[in-house]
Amino acid sequence: MICGHKEYWPQFKGLKERLMDQAMQFVGWLKDTGVTVVGSPFVDTVEDSYREGLEFRKQDIDLLFVWQTSYVASGRYAQGVLAAGCPFVIVGAQTNLDYSGKMVIDIFETIASGGLTPLAEAWNAFERCGATPAGMIFGALRYDDYMKKEVEGWCAAANAIRAFKGTIFGYMGHTYEGMYDMNFDPTSITKAFGTHVRFVEMCELVDYIEKCSDEDLKAKIDQINNTFERMGKSYDAVTKDTDNSDIEWAAKVSVGIDKIIHNNNLSGFAYYYLGENNSIYERTASNMCIGNSLMTTSGIAMAGEADMKTALAMYLTSAIGGGGSFAEFNSCDYNMNILMVGHDGPHDIRISDKKPKIRGLGVRHGKRGTEVSVEFSIKHGPITLVAVTQDANANFKLVYAEGESQEGWTPQNGNTSTRAYFGEDVCKFIRNWSTAGPSHHASLCIGHIGDKIEKFGKLKGMEVIRVTEDGAVKVC
Repeated sequence: MICGHKEYWPQFKGLKERLMDQAMQFVGWLKDTGVTVVGSPFVDTVEDSYREGLEFRKQDIDLLFVWQTSYVASGRYAQGVLAAGCPFVIVGAQTNLDYSGKMVIDIFETIASGGLTPLAEAWNAFERCGATPAGMIFGALRYDDYMKKEVEGWCAAANAIRAFKGTIFGYMGHTYEGMYDMNFDPTSITKAFGTHVRFVEMCELVDYIEKCSDEDLKAKIDQINNTFERMGKSYDAVTKDTDNSDIEWAAKVSVGIDKIIHNNNLSGFAYYYLGENNSIYERTASNMCIGNSLMTTSGIAMAGEADMKTALAMYLTSAIGGGGSFAEFNSCDYNMNILMVGHDGPHDIRISDKKPKIRGLGVRHGKRGTEVSVEFSIKHGPITLVAVTQDANANFKLVYAEGESQEGWTPQNGNTSTRAYFGEDVCKFIRNWSTAGPSHHASLCIGHIGDKIEKFGKLKGMEVIRVTEDGAVKVC
C-alpha cells in the first residue's frame, strides 16, 4: 500500500508523480524476489485506504508493506492496513540529500526525498491501535545490501507463512517412549502454525506395501539406484552388507510411503513405530529411511521418532529455501571445536555435499529391526540449525544457530554426519544451545537464514532465540 499526503499535491506540481516513481522502485524489488505482488494501490484518504484494505483481505495476502512516500498523516491509511487483517511492515526510504552546502535544498526537494518523517508516527499510531507492526525498513532509495537483505528476508518469511496455510501433517504411531520433549498437543499445532494434524494408521501403510505392483516396484528401485551410491559393511560393527532383497523391501516401503502421503494430502509426516518378532509392522517401521528421505527431498517434511515439532522445523527451513535434514548432536571434538551433527534419518538429499550413500544396518541403535539407511554430510559452507520447541506454558518458540559445515572425516555408520562449527568453544555452544530450551532434534539446513527465521517469528508473534557460543539471546 503506497501512502500519500493529499495536502501536498496542489502545492507542489509533479511531487505525486515523483514519489510514485520511488514507490514503484520498491515494488520492483519485491517482484525480483519471486513473490506474488497482488497489488500496489496508492491511497491518500481514509476511504481509499479502507477500500483497498478490504480488497487485500479478500485476496488473503500474507504480508502487507506500507510504503511511506514522504510525510503522511497516519490516519490516511491506518484503517486500510487494519482492514487487511494480516501482518504488515512499515517502509520508508530517502534519496540522499547533500548538506555540505554545495547545493540548494528547498522544501520541494526535502519532501520529494522520501519517507523519513512519518515513520515514528506510523509505529506509534499502530501500537495505540493494538496492532504493532511486524517490522520496519528504512534506508537509502537504492537497492543496497541492507535494502536487499530486508526485502528478501521479509518476502522469504511471507512465503513460509503461505506454505503453512492449509497444510496437513500426518502422525503415525507414537513418540519414542520417554522422550518428553517430543510430546505435543495437536490443537496447539493448529493454533501456532495453522496446520491440521491427521492421524494415519500403520495398517494403511502396510496395505499399500503389500499391494505394491511390479511396475511401481521397478520404478522405485530405479529411482533408488539413480539417487544413491550403494555401500557395503564398514568398520562399524552396526553396519552390514546390503543385498538386493534389502533394497527391494526398502523400495516397497517407499512406494507405500508415496501413497500414504498422496492419499492423505500430507505436507509433513511424523512417525515412530516398534512392532515385534520381525513382523511386517516391525519390518516396515525399521525400513522407512530411504522412502522418507526421498519424500523429504521433494519438500514433504518427514521426521522420525514421531517428532512433530521437528517436522514443522524442517518444513519451515525448506519453505525458506534452506532445505532441512533431521538432526541431533552426536559427539564433539574439543581440539577442533567440531560438533558431529546428524541422525539415522530422514534426510534432505538436496543439501548433500555429494551423491548420498545407502548402507545396511544390522543394529538400529535404540530401535528394533534392521534397515538400509542413508549416509551423507550437509554441503560445506554456511549452515543453520533450527528447532521448533515449546516452553513450560506450551507456547511455541524458535531456536536457531548459524554455523559452518566443514570438510573432513565423518563416521561411516549409516547416519548423516556433518562436521558443524559454531564457534571457538564447542562446550560453551553446547551449553548455550541446550539451555535455550530446544528439543533434542532440529532441522539442519544450508545457508545463514537466521534473519529470515526472526522475521517469520515476528510475523507469527512467536518468540525467537539466537544461540552463539557467547550466549542465547531472545531476538523477538
